[in-house]
Amino acid sequence: MREVTSEASTDDEISLVAIANVLLRKRRTIAAMVLIGAAVGLIVGMLGTRKYASTATFVPQMANDQSGASGLALAASQFGIRVANGGSAWPAAIYVELLSSRGLLEPIAVDTLVVAEKGNQRVAVMDLFEVRDAAPARRVEKTVRALRAIVSATEVKKLGAVQLTLSTKWPSVSLALTQRLIDGVSRFNTKTRQSQATAERQFVEGQAREAEHALRIAEDRMQAFLQRNRIVGSPELTFERDRLQREITLRQQAYTSLLQSHEEARIREVRDTPVITVLEAPVLAAIGESRQAALKAAMGAILGVFAALVVIAASEGRASSSHAAQAFFQTLDDATPRFLSRRSET
Repeated sequence: MREVTSEASTDDEISLVAIANVLLRKRRTIAAMVLIGAAVGLIVGMLGTRKYASTATFVPQMANDQSGASGLALAASQFGIRVANGGSAWPAAIYVELLSSRGLLEPIAVDTLVVAEKGNQRVAVMDLFEVRDAAPARRVEKTVRALRAIVSATEVKKLGAVQLTLSTKWPSVSLALTQRLIDGVSRFNTKTRQSQATAERQFVEGQAREAEHALRIAEDRMQAFLQRNRIVGSPELTFERDRLQREITLRQQAYTSLLQSHEEARIREVRDTPVITVLEAPVLAAIGESRQAALKAAMGAILGVFAALVVIAASEGRASSSHAAQAFFQTLDDATPRFLSRRSET
């Protein structure tokens, strides 16, 4: 057992020594491939297009009433987003999904922008991203995907905020697109709250009409009772009058409460209050993002090492296979009878 273990360890040492010898013999090849990979990565990094980023940070505003959560959940379902009801605030994570939704990106995809870097020309967003397709619907879809690829939205959990970053090769375009997204989120929220308030107002109006009708019926019953009983002296009549009076009081309280709710819903319906607070407004980028030439050169060097190892392994494999073939034919020749080998020679 010890002999087998010692033989295995010896074979491992021999194989490691053999690998080390091969790498030392091919060190110039490895160095050349590393330099070539690093040079290619550096050239790609230096010649790459510089991007200009525009960043904005906003905080979702807390809703004043919990009834707004249902309206937001209904509107979010139009974008394929599920929102849990029962909370008074729309979570920041929902805004992260909303910023890359088709509902916000499609209006931008079919719009135009003023590009300062092109002499303040108004250019279609589709043309800026060089989207070409004969079918208009497919062209819009490709533009939406191109916009989604450059939009980066993350949740800042410490602040409960959302950070939006958008990068293009035109500073003015990055700024304009970021501002369009912020405005789109604000309009979406305002429209959502107004739509919810409209639905609430219509519901309260119906309930108020029913409460008013019930109150009128209770008052008519009281009026008829008083007309029939001008003098209320018996305990039975006193009890009946008190019962009718309590019903009128309850109906009146319900009607008054519904009228107040109706006025509040009307106010919410007509007001235009933004529901996001912008902590960091987007600005025009003066300095472009790093091309990361050093990182790309390092990655090129690493790829050069792998390429060199592949080339060395392939060359050594061919060499070992040729040696094995020579040994095989030599063994076959040694095993062949002499008279056959002589006859074959003659």
